[in-house]
Amino acid sequence: MDYHIKNAKSVLKKNGKSFYWAGKLLTEEYINRASLLYCFCRALDDIADSGKENALNQLNSIRLNVRKKLFSKLENLYKIKYPTFFKEPSHKAVIDLIDGLILDQNNVLFKEQRELIRYSYHVAGTVGLMMCDAVKCTNDEAKLFAIDLGIAMQLTNIARDVLEDANMGRRYLPGSWIDNISPNDIVIAAKTNDLKKIKIISNGIKKLLLLAESYYSSGAKGFFYLPLKSRIAISVASGVYRQIGVQLQNQKHNWHNGRQVTSILTKTKITLLSILKELFLHRLKKEHKSELHIDLKGLVNFDK
Repeated sequence: MDYHIKNAKSVLKKNGKSFYWAGKLLTEEYINRASLLYCFCRALDDIADSGKENALNQLNSIRLNVRKKLFSKLENLYKIKYPTFFKEPSHKAVIDLIDGLILDQNNVLFKEQRELIRYSYHVAGTVGLMMCDAVKCTNDEAKLFAIDLGIAMQLTNIARDVLEDANMGRRYLPGSWIDNISPNDIVIAAKTNDLKKIKIISNGIKKLLLLAESYYSSGAKGFFYLPLKSRIAISVASGVYRQIGVQLQNQKHNWHNGRQVTSILTKTKITLLSILKELFLHRLKKEHKSELHIDLKGLVNFDK
């Protein structure tokens, strides 16, 4: 096995447990490509979250090298292997992804939903686009749905990590949803059991998860464009990640007592249900809802 593929699979297994679980259902070629994609994105994310003073300079340097297509420099300077299977939309998506990671280098305080959706595109909708290349899906309509699935997963991720992000000075929940409670006040509310502020944040998370559901629903419509094995794998990945939000909802959006974890038993149930659904559900081609991309004008150039 190629060294880069072996290493990428190891990184996926260690750090992307939900995706590694779902990836077992892909063909060997596609799991290899998906692993390289994950490893690439993980390397960028690790730089962004390193907390080092030069992280911003590194991200700007990487962005410049990607824009100029100097991919060998990425490997020589940063030990980052650029996936050779990326097509042009993915090339732009990588730049958009790095722009999102650069945004994270400052204290994040979103005011409105538009900022939240654009950010979610930058750091996760872009990965949906890249995943299309990983599984050789070239249909532009399918890519619109792939973006939505990425956004949905990021919204779930934000719902899970409200307290963790607040500890880093970040608040992705729009201030207009939660009375502009600051990250520091979120941390204090959790420590002091401030029931009023805890409820306000919980209501914000509830709204966030409802928004995520609209993007999960759209993302699932894109499964139509995938062959069966890929469709099942993506469906499983979507279901396992969505389960985090389901568990938050079942616990009345309790965000201040630790992050949600999906058990092996739950993953197994979701996997079996996804397999049955994709085997017996006859998916029909559906139009993409353009209103889901209203906030992405100027970013998704092939949107209709």
